[in-house]
Amino acid sequence: MLDSINIDPVAFTIPIGNGFPIYWYGIIVTLGIAVGAFWAGREIQRRGYNVDELYNALIVVIISGYFFARLTYVFLDVLGGGQYDTLIDVLNVRQGGVNILGGFIGAAIVGWIYVRWRKLPFWDYADVAGPALLIAQSIGRWGNFINQELYGPPTDLAWGIHIDPLHRLPEYSDLATYPLETRFHPTFLYESVWLFLGFLLLVFLNNRYRGKWQAGALFGLFLIWWGFGRGIIEFFRPDQVTIGNSPITYSMVIAFGLAIIGLFVFLDRTGNFMVGSDSRRRKRRVYKPKPRRD
Repeated sequence: MLDSINIDPVAFTIPIGNGFPIYWYGIIVTLGIAVGAFWAGREIQRRGYNVDELYNALIVVIISGYFFARLTYVFLDVLGGGQYDTLIDVLNVRQGGVNILGGFIGAAIVGWIYVRWRKLPFWDYADVAGPALLIAQSIGRWGNFINQELYGPPTDLAWGIHIDPLHRLPEYSDLATYPLETRFHPTFLYESVWLFLGFLLLVFLNNRYRGKWQAGALFGLFLIWWGFGRGIIEFFRPDQVTIGNSPITYSMVIAFGLAIIGLFVFLDRTGNFMVGSDSRRRKRRVYKPKPRRD
């Protein structure tokens, strides 16, 4: 049975100044990024491209992604009544949350600019980025487990988890209404499992249809899987800012929007959705391994 555990969120402290704490959350997220980057590197080599170029792009995308993820979180938090007194408070990721959906959109824009500047194959890079993000986030979600965050409403299900009163949302802090034995939906687990299954599915499809699908089709499927799953999981996220008094969250709208975009991308990249007459349809490049350029 899954249950919460009392692990000190600080893994260790670096003896610099008054001490610089290193959190388990950061370690787990870094591990997830490393696993995703490893898979992406191997896949980009299979497609005949220089892995060093990919890793350079990843550095740019990851840094920009966290920047936009933090800005998105702050923006939505302000909509929900949050206040930030200084610019440091706004940018301090270690003392606040992030929104990966906003981070992804910002990173995608920066990544598009970067690969255009470096004259790199955008759709191939997008194809390897999708599954890499799924496995990275699937692993990273377990950092939420240690922090006792990203949980849903109370439940009687056997896999519900206990949440320490210090980590509860305000609406669940009344121990008379929600006693210590109250269990909550492990939303982080739902998302982690969904992301991991998506990674396995996309890797299978990538291997199965290599040479048949053109570059970009896999990325479209990634958007569909990720966006749809995140949109459904938002129904189990009481910590998210809703639109007015409705149960619809801003993140839910973004997630379903990404899924719809993914559907159009997949149909377009597989030749099933094209605008214009047949005579105006452009030729499409089907992915075929190229000689490595290391």
